[in-house]
Amino acid sequence: MNNQILNTMKNNNLKHIFVILSVAIMSMSMQAQDLIVTNEGDSLNCKISKIKTDNIYFTFKHKEEIRSTLLPLDQVKFHQYNFYQQSEVPAAKIIGNQIYPHFRAAINGGWSYRLAKISPSIPPDFEQYMKDLKSGYQYGMDLSYYFTEQLGFGLKYNRHKSKNEINNIYVVQPDGTTKYGMMSDDISIDFIGPFFGTRLLNASKRNSFIVNFSIGYLGYTNEAVLFTDFTIKSSTVGLCWDIGYDIGLSENFALGIQLSYMLGTLTQYDLSYGGTTEKIKLEKDSYENLSRIDLSIGLRLTK
Repeated sequence: MNNQILNTMKNNNLKHIFVILSVAIMSMSMQAQDLIVTNEGDSLNCKISKIKTDNIYFTFKHKEEIRSTLLPLDQVKFHQYNFYQQSEVPAAKIIGNQIYPHFRAAINGGWSYRLAKISPSIPPDFEQYMKDLKSGYQYGMDLSYYFTEQLGFGLKYNRHKSKNEINNIYVVQPDGTTKYGMMSDDISIDFIGPFFGTRLLNASKRNSFIVNFSIGYLGYTNEAVLFTDFTIKSSTVGLCWDIGYDIGLSENFALGIQLSYMLGTLTQYDLSYGGTTEKIKLEKDSYENLSRIDLSIGLRLTK
């Protein structure tokens, strides 16, 4: 008798557990769905993902196909969350938080400063000249595509410019005569290469913290004068790190500030003068250090 009572209680408990689990599973698979009414009077049974300044984003079922799209807010007459008791859209198909800017075009420009120490072989009279030549300006552009909200890749171009000149310099020649003239340097350093980027967006998806790492071609050109015109050209592999912050001005435009560190070293160069070109290989202690820091400000286009 006791065994029969225990078995009955066990069966009842199992039934209760089964009912509870069934209700829970049904509750998980069924969720309230939203309503959008357009200006034309069409009613959409859908799941609203996000409402931004100009658009409303939603997912709905159309002819057995789950679609995610958007409508301009000026075409929406009315919307209400949880209007329908049952959702036609599986929760896994609602992209919601996946709505974020995929494309970013950044135009940068600002101050640039080369970090290499001045060689001890430079005469004291020209130390200030070389110090002034280290500082210049730079400009460039980054094009990015983010395949997730946080990760992306792109292409970077940047040009550094610095120049200086001094007149009435002189040199005593081997025959004892003195030669007078001018000295000038007009330096361009170009970088182009792919980059891998990470990004942290704020809740509104307008402001973002950006970190990029690039590797690519670093080209050096100096159109110089030392009594006579000559050109120095070379290239090497360059590395670049960018850290920046974009401040959203509107849905698709932002103002950005960025700090960059460029790294590269020249071990040889081509010296051209008087119609001839000579390749110069540098000793290890005479390598040309192209490392610099850039401080930029610019406009960003996001989409």
